[in-house]
Amino acid sequence: MDIINIHSNLYDYTVEFVNDFSGKLMKFDDSTTYIIDKNVYELYKEKFKELDKKKIFFVNAVESEKNMDTVMRIISFFQELGVRKNWSIVCFGGGITQDLTTIASNLFLRNVNWYFFPTTLLSMCDSCIGGKCGINYRHIKNQIGVFYPPKEIFVDTHFLNTLTKDDYINGWGEILKFSLTSDENFYDDLQKEEQYIPCPKIAEYIHRGLFEKKKIIEADEFESDLRRVLNYGHTFGHALEAYTNNRIPHGTAVIWGIDVVNYIAVTENLISEEYYLSIKNLIKNAFITEEIEIAEPNKLFEIIKTDKKVKGNVLSFAMLDKPSHLVVYPMTLDDKLRNLFCQYLEKTHEYYNH
Repeated sequence: MDIINIHSNLYDYTVEFVNDFSGKLMKFDDSTTYIIDKNVYELYKEKFKELDKKKIFFVNAVESEKNMDTVMRIISFFQELGVRKNWSIVCFGGGITQDLTTIASNLFLRNVNWYFFPTTLLSMCDSCIGGKCGINYRHIKNQIGVFYPPKEIFVDTHFLNTLTKDDYINGWGEILKFSLTSDENFYDDLQKEEQYIPCPKIAEYIHRGLFEKKKIIEADEFESDLRRVLNYGHTFGHALEAYTNNRIPHGTAVIWGIDVVNYIAVTENLISEEYYLSIKNLIKNAFITEEIEIAEPNKLFEIIKTDKKVKGNVLSFAMLDKPSHLVVYPMTLDDKLRNLFCQYLEKTHEYYNH
């Protein structure tokens, strides 16, 4: 596939699809340190055998480790290793490992160049470009972050062969998002897809999704307005993750969040009920196979109020206002919105039970 070139106000960078990531390791010299998800290392140990283990920081890629304490341990590792500005930092992992690497690389010596080999579908199709990262603080998700993209990104879809179903769905949430915000052919192709997990055409969908995100981040790199549409489904999705203490994985939560906000868009007369039900049916057939039960809807709604996009008592949602088009739609966090959310739960009850 073609190399994707990303223009950034910081520096331009590229995404290259490769057949075997180990061939790319030869481009890095002795002035290189590695940050690797320890599970990825164990799964592909043979391909990492030429690396000096003394130069590898192993990440336990769980949400509870995505914090400043881990960042500082990485920075201490850099310092003890003697990393300087002319070194390279190479990251292997998914979004958690990427977020930690982004912040550590940006803060240490006022930034050291880093390179990314995404190993999850979510990181391949979405988070690898744009440079945005976030780590958790005081149990609130993504409260600390920077914009600092990799110098180069190498996508090897063979990593997907060892993903769980939940990990696959994590990426599908973002691909679904991009299909609904691009030309209608992308969404139509997803509706016609015969096999989602694993998906023989996944490299094509990753490529198409990255091109859609590229358009947005190049027009609005630092999330002043347009880039907010990338949060489609994420407001309710992140709240669900927090509400369930991450028992519901990110991708499933985002897909559920897309369904919730689409319901609100119908009630606000932004989209037709027919279009809403079309998307809902795709979600049921492909991704959510049992009901996500919310025993305390008010508690989840209160979590939404901690979203960093809240200003005053108003939250700007990314919503569809027609097929293939999103708008930023401000809504007051009041009883009307709370009641709409409760109505959604009532009307969707048992819908996703197969």
